[in-house]
Amino acid sequence: MTPAPTRADTARRLGALGLIGAGTLVSAAAAAAVGLLRSGPDGARRAVAASVATGLQRLGPTAAKAGQLVGSRPDMIGPVWAGALGVLHDRARPMTERERAVALAAAEAEIPALAAVEVTGELLGSGTVGCVYRGARGTEPLAVKLRRPGVERLMAADLRLLRAAASLAVRRGRAGGRPLADLVDYVSGVVLAQTDYVAEAENHRRLAAGLARLPGVEVPALYPDLCGRNALVTRYIPGLGEPMPPTAQAVAARRALRAVRRMVFEDGFVHCDLHPGNLYVHGNGRVVLLDAGYAVRVSEDTRSHLDRFFRAIALGDGRTCGEIVFDTALEPDERRRGEFVAAMERHVREHTGEGNVFTMAEFGNGIFELQTRFGVHSRAEFVFPLSALMIAEGTLRSLMPTVEIQDGF
Repeated sequence: MTPAPTRADTARRLGALGLIGAGTLVSAAAAAAVGLLRSGPDGARRAVAASVATGLQRLGPTAAKAGQLVGSRPDMIGPVWAGALGVLHDRARPMTERERAVALAAAEAEIPALAAVEVTGELLGSGTVGCVYRGARGTEPLAVKLRRPGVERLMAADLRLLRAAASLAVRRGRAGGRPLADLVDYVSGVVLAQTDYVAEAENHRRLAAGLARLPGVEVPALYPDLCGRNALVTRYIPGLGEPMPPTAQAVAARRALRAVRRMVFEDGFVHCDLHPGNLYVHGNGRVVLLDAGYAVRVSEDTRSHLDRFFRAIALGDGRTCGEIVFDTALEPDERRRGEFVAAMERHVREHTGEGNVFTMAEFGNGIFELQTRFGVHSRAEFVFPLSALMIAEGTLRSLMPTVEIQDGF
């Protein structure tokens, strides 16, 4: 288990973040000036976005993870920023040869069976927590995910700073302090768990078991004897990311939607990271899901609430939607229940029914705005799946623009 960061560790990390953050601002300003001179306002915007993406990686895995999540929402930040931050999905700065050697040595010391695996330098994907390399054991093609050296200590220090900031907001009675503390505490546990590949292997097994009977959906086979805290090994699937005809993409989008429904509304197991780097179309519309590190299992109560909530959306029943959101909130003011539910009724009516195109992004953002206006803040366990569905919808719409998350309820 990774030792908790000391106060000295945290102080050093805060100082480093301050220096890197200041450097990122200076670099972004310089990039904006150069981009403006070369290509006008559009060039400046692209240059700043690229500079910020680079700066987030220099800030470390926690900041890069946050950028990755934001980059999954082009509806919020626009295509330029989404494109720049998209490198954080699976094209982040790869490990150096030295880092890779250190990571592999740590994995082999923990998992002796890895000595029989040939791990090549061919990079399959580079994320914020680890990098995936092509490997083989005999004739078996493998994908070997190695954890970046020291990543868990860095993330633990970053998350300690976030918790301290949230606690300060609560102590000073800032508006939204309690919901912020609840969200930070919940996210901290989920994010830090990504640095433990034993936990990810368990998530991988749950994901595979839950989707095993869905036709056309594949989770690569796991090799348990080759997995540990520092490494996770699965079967290598060639051809991922290759261009597919529109018909195959449409088939894949429907299959992926069924997989999302199964995970969230039936199993209560939410893959929170279904961006284009983790959801691929393979062959004639086959869907491949990767990287179950950023996943959560919600309680049965929350799963039931989510199921009822989306069924109510499909029926245009805004009153039930409002009651569910209010009842899952953190100590809401009961005196505002009526006006909040009425506002939710209007919101559902504006986004559903004949002639309206439902998008999870617009609908979800509207809910968050209503919650802020009325001080009705849902618990993180309820908010997290909604945010995950918004990310998943963006990925599915890249395959099939007309797909809607609430289809089929």
